Amino acid sequence: MMNQAKENAKLAFYQNPGYQLERREKKTIVLDVEDSDSTIGTKPLTVGGNEFNVKLHEPLRIDRLSDVYLDSFITFDADLNNSKNTSAFVLSINEFNIQSNSNSSDIFNNIIIFNNTTMADTSVLHKSKKFNYICSINPSTLTKLSGNITFLDGSTKAFSETEKARFLAEFMIVARD
Repeated sequence: MMNQAKENAKLAFYQNPGYQLERREKKTIVLDVEDSDSTIGTKPLTVGGNEFNVKLHEPLRIDRLSDVYLDSFITFDADLNNSKNTSAFVLSINEFNIQSNSNSSDIFNNIIIFNNTTMADTSVLHKSKKFNYICSINPSTLTKLSGNITFLDGSTKAFSETEKARFLAEFMIVARD
């Protein structure tokens, strides 16, 4: 038993020194992005440029090869779905290696989310299915998420130019066996 304990101690010496979540195979990132006139805000969205850059409250350590899923996507004050270009959002996240294919360069390697907005100034849940696969992610530490959100043509603003514009995206990160 003593030799087994020594061997286990030697093997543990070479393991990742950061925290590992052996019992929890899933991790969640809730991305809360809202319009802000200042770049000092904690959740800025430059609506005019469609770009966002948010810092996570604390670093998220991913210690194994994992799959990323979009669990839910909610908007407030998104533009109405009244044309062929506004029927879906195109979301890109720079920290995720999204490998989607398309015949359109505007949606190539991006996340497509159908726009269910029918009334102005309302909150709308755009994802009715759970766990939509986005990509795989290698072990890393995430401290921020940045990206871009537009409509299908890649340039149309997804939100009205008001300070009310906001979206919440919940990503589930599931470690592989």
